[in-house]
Amino acid sequence: MKKNWIGTAILVSVSIVIGFFLSQTWEQVLGQHNLGQPGGFFVEGTPVVPQVVVRQQPELPKWAVDFVTLPPMQGESMPRFRLITVVDTEAKKIAVYHMDMTTGGVRLLSVRDIQPDLMLDQFNAMSPLPSEIIREMQRLQE
Repeated sequence: MKKNWIGTAILVSVSIVIGFFLSQTWEQVLGQHNLGQPGGFFVEGTPVVPQVVVRQQPELPKWAVDFVTLPPMQGESMPRFRLITVVDTEAKKIAVYHMDMTTGGVRLLSVRDIQPDLMLDQFNAMSPLPSEIIREMQRLQE
């Protein structure tokens, strides 16, 4: 009879130790407690709400570059030119280049100050125009 009690005590102790070890491993794998959530070990306690941390860039990029391979010219089998567009968001300027992919040469095509363009409310716009949308919003607020 004593052997049964000792065996039962050892079995319970080993089960507790294994349970403790598995719960620690579970926390390390998930990185958080899993209390009160479906599939968690415990039903009691305060549920841990997962948090999403978004780290926004401290400042926007000062420029953007776009590369577009132009289709081959008539009679050519391979594309020969690549169009490179550089936008400087601080200076509000755009520069456009042609790159000859066979020679590697780069040629400046155009540069434009877009600050005056950005001051326009609408140009070649299609309906609904921005002015129409503003009027409609004002009408709905009255």
